Amino acid sequence: MDDPQPVDGNLWGAYVNAGNERWEIVRRSWSVFVRNTRELSQLLAIPSKRTAVSLLLMSDDREATTPFWEELDQRLHNELASAVTLVDHSRRLMKYYRPYIPSMVQEYERRNENVTDLRETAFLRDLRNYLLHYGVPPVIQTLSLSSPAVAGGTGHAIKLSADRLLEWGSWKAKSRDYLAEFKDGPDLRQTVAVYANSMSGLFSWLFEQRLPSHSDPAVLDGFRVEPE
Repeated sequence: MDDPQPVDGNLWGAYVNAGNERWEIVRRSWSVFVRNTRELSQLLAIPSKRTAVSLLLMSDDREATTPFWEELDQRLHNELASAVTLVDHSRRLMKYYRPYIPSMVQEYERRNENVTDLRETAFLRDLRNYLLHYGVPPVIQTLSLSSPAVAGGTGHAIKLSADRLLEWGSWKAKSRDYLAEFKDGPDLRQTVAVYANSMSGLFSWLFEQRLPSHSDPAVLDGFRVEPE
């Protein structure tokens, strides 16, 4: 008499199938984000590791340097667009599971808040709107050949001019305060790395929830056959 009622396979199967469709969308969005992050990071790393490239980029040879800067524009746009897409698809996934597993959704939201609280996150998400509505990335370069912090590298850094960015009046407060702290501007490679690492932690946890989301006891109880 204590055995639970069997699960209604049709109802449970429909629930699983609808969830799988949303999980697959998030998985594919995550894959795009990872690829774009890797491509952008690899491009930004080239002048920091190769002295000849860093010196070339600091030169006035526009014909030689234009391909690099055009690719940087492309990679940065791809990175920021894929990040927004991933966030939106994840919201749709959480909206689906909220009635079934609110505890999972609440934990996701808690972890996601840790990501959104980062100044780098706020800045990059606002930067997407800057690029969409205002202007192109205001790149500046710095070259430090003597700093011990860059031992083994060229000392070259690609940054975004804080002064130029702040000419746009639509930054949110956290992003504006972040930019105001820089003498020159945020290092793009470092900023992307902080954001990408935080997103990696969030989505590594999220994807671990895929199988449990189909077999959670509370979920199964919701699909029991009603006793006659």
